[in-house]
Amino acid sequence: MQIYTILVMSIDREEIFWSHRLSNTAGRTYGPSMSDDVHKLHHAVQIIMRAFKIAEANVQVAHRELAFGPPEIQTMRFVAENAGCKLADLAEHLGVVPTTASSIVDRLVERGLIRRDRPETNRRAIALALTEAGADAFSRIEAEELATMQMMLDALAEDERAPFVTSISKIAASVSSQ
Repeated sequence: MQIYTILVMSIDREEIFWSHRLSNTAGRTYGPSMSDDVHKLHHAVQIIMRAFKIAEANVQVAHRELAFGPPEIQTMRFVAENAGCKLADLAEHLGVVPTTASSIVDRLVERGLIRRDRPETNRRAIALALTEAGADAFSRIEAEELATMQMMLDALAEDERAPFVTSISKIAASVSSQ
């Protein structure tokens, strides 16, 4: 059984979320017999999470002001990147049932950050888009998230950055396709 963990660091509300998935594996064992690299990685990730959690209280102004949780941030990110998307697409992306996605969207609509449009080509469908206020709010959140990523890269020498980004991108691609 292959186990992988996706770390989603939500700077909002000083929370860190883990998403776990299980899938078929080729007889791997997990537990105390794992390699030293696994244990070192686990320890390093725990330290990074704690450091960012502490730092977030001081640097994440927009996240606090807007009081977004991870579902709202992920929803706004998906809608920003997929203007005109359907609620079903959003639900699939978030890994939730459509009624849950609809509740998240309802909250963002009430706050004037997302709008529901009816496309002329299909009046029964609903297309989601950020409002101007939503685009502004998401821009502020994304700027803070990018500043956090810069803090991570600043810990590395210039020649270590590209290989690190390549490796972490490879991990992200692998776990997101499973």
